[in-house]
Amino acid sequence: MSNYTYPSNAELTLIMQEKLPVRTMDDSVFNIMPLEDDDAALVLWEQEDNYTGLMNLRGLEGQPGRVSRVGMKQYMMQPGTYGDFISLDETEITISRAPGSVALPINLEQTILKRQDQLMNRAIDRLRYIGWSLVSNGQFTVPTPSGDLTHSDSFNLQTYVAGTPWSTSATATPLADFRNVKLLGRGKGVNFGQVATAYMNQVTFNNMVSNTNTADLAGRRVAELFAPLNLDEINRVLLGEQLPQIEIYDDGYLDDSGTFQSFIPDNRVIVVGKRPGGQKVASFKMTRNANNVDSGPGMYTKVIDKGELQVPRTIEVHVGFNGGPVVYYPSAIVRMSV
Repeated sequence: MSNYTYPSNAELTLIMQEKLPVRTMDDSVFNIMPLEDDDAALVLWEQEDNYTGLMNLRGLEGQPGRVSRVGMKQYMMQPGTYGDFISLDETEITISRAPGSVALPINLEQTILKRQDQLMNRAIDRLRYIGWSLVSNGQFTVPTPSGDLTHSDSFNLQTYVAGTPWSTSATATPLADFRNVKLLGRGKGVNFGQVATAYMNQVTFNNMVSNTNTADLAGRRVAELFAPLNLDEINRVLLGEQLPQIEIYDDGYLDDSGTFQSFIPDNRVIVVGKRPGGQKVASFKMTRNANNVDSGPGMYTKVIDKGELQVPRTIEVHVGFNGGPVVYYPSAIVRMSV
């Protein structure tokens, strides 16, 4: 009788825990919105109100002033429940036997690990899609394939609209636009200066670097009069004015039709500021999941052999997660339309 060898569910979970940090560390959205396990059934978070006022003058022998504690707002969101599986069908299982190995177990380990990689890639792309949709548009919406249910939410991020589109190179004012964005940090407890990062795709940067307005960016060329600016030179100009540093992010995903979809839309800049204490601006909470050991939080992976239950035989590889995004400080993100 033929038998099969493949990683146990415990081994698959360990492998995924090793792969996940490596697969996510290279994407900037996880700098903005890092993954965070939360052993809760709902996505919950709290946010303090802004600190206000100045300390009272007491004077010698005087009583100190009494100050009311700042308020605290609590937010709650139903987590999204995500998951995919891939079936290894009878044909794939049958031909996995190596020629001349009739008495040996059929090793499906590499096949299953490849399918796990494929499903993990879809899961990470879903996380990236939610994160970039949220910071680009202030909201995200994910429907089921049938459209019967959606996972969605919105956050009141700050916005800024350029007076002249950056594609109008002769009169656009990207430098002045970043100066105006820096002012949006006033009273918000966030710094949109040189410690902030401005994310844009290549199309938007191409418009910016093509600026010919000598009253703005083109008048700050640092090489010679007609030399084109590059990213390093532009960032030096911005640094000199204590303005956000640009990071070009041109990634996206292939949809099911094979069409490339950019995560950051053209003519959109996302400026992420820094809080005084370096607090996280946002995170993606991975919530409790009954498919994990002890129903713990985080991504799950399973392999299910249905050989004893049905004909033709199939083996299913599953990956999924429960969770949703949290924006602790919506005022720390500015969506620029340029």
